[in-house]
Amino acid sequence: MAAMMNMTNLLNGKDSRWLQLEVCREFQRNKCSRPDTECKFAHPPANVEVQNGRVTACYDSIKEIETLN
Repeated sequence: MAAMMNMTNLLNGKDSRWLQLEVCREFQRNKCSRPDTECKFAHPPANVEVQNGRVTACYDSIKEIETLN
């Protein structure tokens, strides 16, 4: 039953876990030598809340990036 609920949430677009990105540990220590565009982890600005080493991306910003490519 729980699997069915999870699938329903995914199909309804209510599960935002896929929007979560891991924050670069080196960036958090001000030690990442990679530019934002080359690091595979998130480099969030100071005003973005980090929870358990992750941030939630805005779906609209992802769509915007896709249309630019």
